[in-house]
Amino acid sequence: MQVRDGVKTMRLVVTRRNRDTVLSRAKGSPGQEAPNDSYRERLVKYIPVETIALFITVYGITYYLSGTESWYPAVARWILILGLLGTVLYLWKVENVSDVVQLGVSTLGFLIWVCALGVITVASLPFYNAIVAGLLLVIYVPLAPLIDGVPEVW
Repeated sequence: MQVRDGVKTMRLVVTRRNRDTVLSRAKGSPGQEAPNDSYRERLVKYIPVETIALFITVYGITYYLSGTESWYPAVARWILILGLLGTVLYLWKVENVSDVVQLGVSTLGFLIWVCALGVITVASLPFYNAIVAGLLLVIYVPLAPLIDGVPEVW
């Protein structure tokens, strides 16, 4: 939980759409005034840095140890699936994110990062293009905070 102006807030993104729900949880009483999240706050809350870092670490170590083995692509698939499920479960259970939109945006962000990294699981797909994946990441990250509308404060 973060404390802003004496108010406890969660990792939930505060926007016009979910303002009353988030503030009622954070403060115990809905309707009290607190600002919506700024662009920067939304960016930090939408991008699941913790699970991306864990995925990169686990994938990198396993690839280094056994990346040339014939069975490794199956292991890489499981690492990807566990990373996707881990992102949702981490945000939902540990960070108390209950907003379905935010869970979807963060999970999609995780998947876009994985595609941009070019891991075996996605790089072996016939339609995979590393340039497109990199461009998608460059476009998605700055635009993700705008999904719930343009923030009032940048």
